[in-house]
Amino acid sequence: MDVIKLYTPEVPEGQFPMTMADVSGVKRKFLDVAYADQSKNQKMDIYLPDEGVGPFPVIVFIHGGAFWGGERRDFQMHYVVNGIRRGYVVVSLDHRLSDEAKFPEPVYDVKAAIRFLRANASTYLMDTDRIGVCGASAGGYMVTMLGATGDMDAFEDRTMGNAEYSSSVQAVISLFGVHDPVMQSQFTEDAPPFTPGGPKMANFMDIFMDFNCREKPALAMMGWPGNYITPACPPMLIQAGSADEIVPYQNSIDLADKINAVCGDGRAIFETFPDCKHGDPAFSTPEAEERRFEFFDSILKK
Repeated sequence: MDVIKLYTPEVPEGQFPMTMADVSGVKRKFLDVAYADQSKNQKMDIYLPDEGVGPFPVIVFIHGGAFWGGERRDFQMHYVVNGIRRGYVVVSLDHRLSDEAKFPEPVYDVKAAIRFLRANASTYLMDTDRIGVCGASAGGYMVTMLGATGDMDAFEDRTMGNAEYSSSVQAVISLFGVHDPVMQSQFTEDAPPFTPGGPKMANFMDIFMDFNCREKPALAMMGWPGNYITPACPPMLIQAGSADEIVPYQNSIDLADKINAVCGDGRAIFETFPDCKHGDPAFSTPEAEERRFEFFDSILKK
């Protein structure tokens, strides 16, 4: 049984209802913790195992939502929240969305969040030498950027706080993630409307990058995590559905191939979910959850 329950709140007519997580049953938690002060969206929730004084290894989750939606307490956190039963501190965080900030500012946010956790490790009973990150869709982009860029100054805004701490992470899981800006921009542009004669999806990658990625591919590829892979890149588990209609399946293959070309075979593990679409229920099965924790355990609990 999950440590949370999911529910769908009532919303005004015309608004899209978002399935949310009821976290009231989690015994030890710190909610609405600010990790920086530029935006109301720079907050996180921290969930601790029911018992013990740690220090516990950490899993940080970053939600998806096309860079303009989602939030830290929506249904997506169920991918990892059961980690508190397996001896992890689980953190779910928000960052500035594309209506408020453009690339690379949201990357600055998630790095500031990691530095904050290290600066406050004792408060939250964390072993911050053992941090794994997991993200879905646009969150997959954020976690692969965390893994690829390490403490690279170009992707740090240390004025956001805790400048003396590292933003590096030790393990990464990307679920049906956005990775390649040019490929994603073209894929969205070519995608059919949601319904015949209906509206097309807005080109969320162009909005996030703040320009047309197809027209400026060299500039856009400054946002590809693959460009920053070094031999220090942490292990990554990259999972994607072969029938994904929102994010190009090939962009996950290409990132895994680049990691293994630089770091050696096996640093990235690519796993296909055959015939699965974006966010398919197959990613939420007990078997899929066990696979994620198996990967994290193999690195963070050695």
